[in-house]
Amino acid sequence: IAIQNQIEALQQHQQALYQQQLASNQVLSLQTPGLASNRHRRVQSTVPMGGAGNNHVPAFTAMGQFNSMGNLGAGTPDSQPSGLPRGHGRRHSVNVVNKSSIAHNIAGSVSFPYSGQDGFDDGFTSPFGGHSRTTSRVDSSWRINGGVIQGNNAFAADLAQAQAQLQSLQQFRAAAGGHHHKMPSFSFPNMLPNMMAANMMGLGMGGVSLLQQQQQQQQQFQSQLQQQSSQPQRKSLFAPYLPQASLPPLLAAGKLVVGILRVNKRNRSDAYVATEVLDADIYICGSKDRNRALEGDIVAVELLDVDEVWGTKKEKEEKKRKKEENSAYDMKTSAGRKDDKKKDDVEVEGQGLMLFEDEEVTDEVKPQFAGHVVAVVERMPGQLFSGTLGLLRPSSAATKEKQEAERREREGDRGDEPRRGPIERPKIVWFKPTDKRVPLIAIPTEQAPADFVQNPEAYANRLFVACIKRHPISSLHPFGTLAEELGPIGDIEVETSALLKDCNFPTEEFSDSVLKCLPPTPWTIPDREYEVRKDLRQERIFTIDPAVSKDLDDALSIKTNEDGTYEVGVHIADVSYFVKPNTALDRDARKRATSVYLVQRAVPMLPPTLSEEVCSLIPGAERLTFSAIFTMTKEGKVVNKWFGKTIIKSAAKLSYADAKKAIDGHLLSDLASSPEHSASAIEYDLRMLHSIAKQLRAQRFQDGALSLSDSRLSFALDENGLPKDCEQCDYTEANEVVEEFMILTSVAVAQRIAVHLPEQALLRRHDTPIERRLNVFTERAKRLGVEVNTSSSGAIMRSFEAIINPTARMVLELVSFKATQRAKYFCAGMLDIAKYSHYALSVPLYTHFTSPIRRYADILVHRQLESVLQGGSEPKFTMDRDAVAKIAQQCNIKGDSAKLAQEQSTHLFLCVFISDLTHRYGPVIRQAKVVNVLDAAFDVLVPEFGIEKRVHVDQMPIDNHVYDEHTHMLQIYWSRNDVITWLAANSDDEHLKKVKQNAEAHATKMEVASRSFHDEKALFDEDDNEEDEIVLGRDSEVIKETETSKQRLLSIAKVEPVFEGLRTTPSGHKIQDIKELMTVPVIVTADLTKSPPVIKVYSVNPYAEQKEK
Repeated sequence: IAIQNQIEALQQHQQALYQQQLASNQVLSLQTPGLASNRHRRVQSTVPMGGAGNNHVPAFTAMGQFNSMGNLGAGTPDSQPSGLPRGHGRRHSVNVVNKSSIAHNIAGSVSFPYSGQDGFDDGFTSPFGGHSRTTSRVDSSWRINGGVIQGNNAFAADLAQAQAQLQSLQQFRAAAGGHHHKMPSFSFPNMLPNMMAANMMGLGMGGVSLLQQQQQQQQQFQSQLQQQSSQPQRKSLFAPYLPQASLPPLLAAGKLVVGILRVNKRNRSDAYVATEVLDADIYICGSKDRNRALEGDIVAVELLDVDEVWGTKKEKEEKKRKKEENSAYDMKTSAGRKDDKKKDDVEVEGQGLMLFEDEEVTDEVKPQFAGHVVAVVERMPGQLFSGTLGLLRPSSAATKEKQEAERREREGDRGDEPRRGPIERPKIVWFKPTDKRVPLIAIPTEQAPADFVQNPEAYANRLFVACIKRHPISSLHPFGTLAEELGPIGDIEVETSALLKDCNFPTEEFSDSVLKCLPPTPWTIPDREYEVRKDLRQERIFTIDPAVSKDLDDALSIKTNEDGTYEVGVHIADVSYFVKPNTALDRDARKRATSVYLVQRAVPMLPPTLSEEVCSLIPGAERLTFSAIFTMTKEGKVVNKWFGKTIIKSAAKLSYADAKKAIDGHLLSDLASSPEHSASAIEYDLRMLHSIAKQLRAQRFQDGALSLSDSRLSFALDENGLPKDCEQCDYTEANEVVEEFMILTSVAVAQRIAVHLPEQALLRRHDTPIERRLNVFTERAKRLGVEVNTSSSGAIMRSFEAIINPTARMVLELVSFKATQRAKYFCAGMLDIAKYSHYALSVPLYTHFTSPIRRYADILVHRQLESVLQGGSEPKFTMDRDAVAKIAQQCNIKGDSAKLAQEQSTHLFLCVFISDLTHRYGPVIRQAKVVNVLDAAFDVLVPEFGIEKRVHVDQMPIDNHVYDEHTHMLQIYWSRNDVITWLAANSDDEHLKKVKQNAEAHATKMEVASRSFHDEKALFDEDDNEEDEIVLGRDSEVIKETETSKQRLLSIAKVEPVFEGLRTTPSGHKIQDIKELMTVPVIVTADLTKSPPVIKVYSVNPYAEQKEK
């Protein structure tokens, strides 16, 4: 009830703002008479609309969220220099200099934005730091009207000019043969984010050069439009981008939408744009409509007629099918192309831990929206790509042999003699990114290694780093710069560096300007802090973290009050005390946004002086904290809350294993605790905390929370940093204790800042699951005989709890996890209140407060809470709404990138480990669970490795396969060949041939070892068996060692696979029926010759004459 009252108060406050600004006529009026009827009508879901007729663009007269002319950007970032203009100046990856000549230069010069302005890339001076687009942006000041939103007449003039440019762009596309009609009529469910995007673009830095920049953009746009009509030497393959100054009026008028682009991993010609404006993603069909935009770009999109786009897609697919049929007479060429596509798909599937979901667009499902990219609004700063170098484009590589044969015939070469004379030096070489969604990049030959042209094969297995500099409209491929050579493919450190580059995380050390912001060490708390903070140094406070953690940013305490209630303290490192706003340290932390936890190391957001020393809540050290203290009953009901700055001295550092041990009633005899606090007292506190946490958890799930378990793999590394074992991370009751009190604290903080900072509060929301994927989840559950209720998160959780079969629950939890969306940070003033809630936690308000050492969002929330506590009814938080929204966007992007980097690091180490197991003991065979059955493949989950992979029937030695769509069963008609031998014989994959050779070598070793053992048994009549069967096939030196790795022991043991679904027909056919939930033995392989390495899974043939060992 209290939370509901707060939300209602927030709604009333926002409505009052609307009315206040409406009364003072300070909002944008976008009523534009004269626009053609039946155009893009938008409807705001919660904001009243104003007086335009049905045939005109509605007047957004109630957009109080956008403030007035006087209020736009009125708040400034903390400690912003007074000389800078107010508001949040958006930052860009680079500023292009000498625009007039860049079209003729492959490596144009670049410069970075002014480092004193609030932004994300200050201090980043890499010469390879970005991707400039000649038509998408010029210098950092590109706002409309110098950041001043003019009156209605001026705005109407800007809109008219922008619409004229949009019309010119449509005519250009029509002349180029890539034109679809605009979507005739539609409405936006939530227009607010589009308007806010327009406002953010409208906040400029001002200055005399603004008009010059706008004029330069206009001239550039017009000259590119004229290229098509003047029939230049090179045809335009793409449409030019709209000038940036045209975007704000078009966004505000609802002619365009802004969103983040993602490219389909399996079919790179399809892309999608996710927006806050529409309820479904926008489908982008083909590279022309994507218009040179890359994965993760923030793009401006014009909506198109979906039926036309869909018809074009179908037409292209039909032409492609007919072309393949017509070329079928050339069996070798046709089969080769199909094989290449198949290999490519399998490679993409194998470069991650889990299978990714197919996108919304399928042959049966038409998209709800379609569009084309008219401008790249913003690109990730300093975007780099890892990849390999080649002399020829990969598509041309197939013709290399033919060209060489023609040359030999022409020159009379026999081919066995070295070629005489100088080799013709090409002007460019080709960079092939490891991310297949990124196009080939043309690199100037002089940037390649000196001997690359003469000896390209020497670099075939080496990784490089490149960035895109420009992508002209007349070029199919972008031009770029080679940044550095990383090293050989397959090396752990080289691959780690590559994945960090691809995920846009810096690997360089912290700059001198950042280090100058750090306190001197050893550091002591200033006397002033003891006067203004609550002293909790005598309290029994302790941390619970992974055993190897160094950045300890949260601690817990509990004590009993006289009235029988409990005082539970959640103490968080006061990082914001050290990271002052708008300093070099603050800007660097904001740019990084999060720490990245790889298998072998962490890439910290903050320098180690802070993250591991001064801020870390080390036992026995006095530390500054921001505490939340809850007075609670034993049932977990919160009676009172207190927030404030404190000083603590941690009594002990517990691992999750220590905490679990104490919760289970065991003694912490080996716990190193401070003299003032005994281990037994800490054990008692843990049990009390666990008791209350159980009540909190039970109440959360009763209120509708959903547990989304994301399985994680942990590795044990040897002295060389190589993996020697792996296992699934256990989520224990100790983890639940920490989780419950962190959630309790973050919810309480969110409530406080949302009420007092309704326009600026940084919150976190979680959308409801994607409907199509939720339907897939329901259908899959029904097939498994499970009825699930998907009406709410709580209903799904209750459905899970009713499932008796553990395998069915595991499979359905995996499917439901894929159906959910990722949680996102947002600024409260930027979204409709109806979108604030967190689906999985089932709470109306949520934020992040408890990990400021590793998340920048938490630092900002600390500052907001401090301003609320200090400011009373009128808190003085000086950062405006647009600046908070920009930080939320940065934290979302970097958070997703960090998660991807962590997954790829786990995948890399798993590949190295599987490769090592294969080398030591032969093919790695494990039991897997079938989670999905398709017409020519089936998906399996290998729990021990935490991987989900697709097993393709064309990679099996079979005679036939039959899929029954009614029972969802795949019948495999096996031959007598073993899988590895058959694959090696029927593939040109060198990796598979090595796996076969390795298998044969280990089979020979086992045979010899077994024979030697029996000979020895005949000579000595001993009863002691030692561990004969476990050590078969091991070298004598290795046998003497005591092996502790569970996975190695499993591979040594050579356990006989267990098969299900086997039957033999009267005619002698050997059949295996593949059904969901059944267990199948699979061979797991890892190919380290690819980057990223590839995991492939093959089904073991139960009828092989010599089964895989």
